Amino acid sequence: MSGNVSKQANRINIKNPVFAILTTDTKDSISYGEVTSLGDAMQVQVTPTLSAGTLYGNGMQKENISKIVGIALVLDVNKVPIENRAKILGHTYASGILHVKPGDQAPYMAVGYEVDETNGATEYTWLFKGRAQPFNGTVQQSTENINFSTDSITINFIAREYDGELYQIADTANADFSQEDWMTSVPG
Repeated sequence: MSGNVSKQANRINIKNPVFAILTTDTKDSISYGEVTSLGDAMQVQVTPTLSAGTLYGNGMQKENISKIVGIALVLDVNKVPIENRAKILGHTYASGILHVKPGDQAPYMAVGYEVDETNGATEYTWLFKGRAQPFNGTVQQSTENINFSTDSITINFIAREYDGELYQIADTANADFSQEDWMTSVPG
């Protein structure tokens, strides 16, 4: 581990969300499909799933421990193309039509995104093994103003078998990070 300290940089803009379908995840190997755009990002919310325990003795707390066991990601984008909805949710796509059936199962996938920071830095995030829930969305009537409708995707991530990792974050504000093509393929 290097002694470099990150320069001051603050997050100001999320952009370029991407996904890749997880094709192999064993103790010996990991592989993903092609990295594909999820559209134009508006917002991302990352919430850790925790396992917690409290130990009492003599009427007092003696231990209070929590550990991360998963991640819930909510990603709001302008619009996910219909063919990518099929890939993400395990539906069938043919001739411009998305065919949805009960029992369709979303495949595991990785999701990555970039965050612009002040001082010209960029933070990169990859979450490795998650399944999407059916999309949330609201479409509303245009009135005296145009009301845009957007897509909201919730994806629940677990640790991958290959290395037990949930996610990785890289930041160009730290001189130790030098991979300019980090978002072109899923790490691992």
